[in-house]
Amino acid sequence: MSSFMKIIPTKSELLRLKKRLKFLTMGRELLRIKAESLLIQIKEFYRKTKQLRDETRNEVIDAFKSLKTAELISGEHALKALASVNKDLIEYVIDISFRSSFGYTVPKIKFRIEREKKFPHYGFMNTNFPHDNYYRKIQGSIENLLKLAELENTLFIMANEYRKLRRRINALEKIIIPTTVVQVKITEETLDETGIEEFIRMKKTKMKIKAKQGE
Repeated sequence: MSSFMKIIPTKSELLRLKKRLKFLTMGRELLRIKAESLLIQIKEFYRKTKQLRDETRNEVIDAFKSLKTAELISGEHALKALASVNKDLIEYVIDISFRSSFGYTVPKIKFRIEREKKFPHYGFMNTNFPHDNYYRKIQGSIENLLKLAELENTLFIMANEYRKLRRRINALEKIIIPTTVVQVKITEETLDETGIEEFIRMKKTKMKIKAKQGE
């Protein structure tokens, strides 16, 4: 018998085991409620993530369609020259911080453009509407990609927490609670046997005393 299953057949130990069993049962129910609530949150986050992923993919596709149209109008050389001139005029900055959400520490990602802010960092010469449309859509795509990264990371953290909760619930249901139930049962049976043995011993003692008194 393992040390975990070691039985101390006393009334105080039986009381302790019953209290422990009640505490474990309540703990299992609370963990179940928490796991169910977390699963609902995970499903909602997954829905938002999938929706944003689809929107971002479509926006990127539209952006590159506009870029292709701009190339047909202005020519590949003009677009490359424009990109070469303007690449050092701006600076893309990504700030990553952490915040508490639903009781978990999750990343918060912010994106900004230094110096030029969100205005087009090019002149109006040798550009066209498809080029402006590409800039606007790709800008939105970058911001959505960062939001998507934030959502997916949060989703991963929540899913990992859900797995931990399920492992704890399974451990309670399949190992800890059944073992404690067995301990309670064995302790009760041992105490019952001890009580019966004590009753028989006292009965025999009384019979001996009466027999001596009758002599």
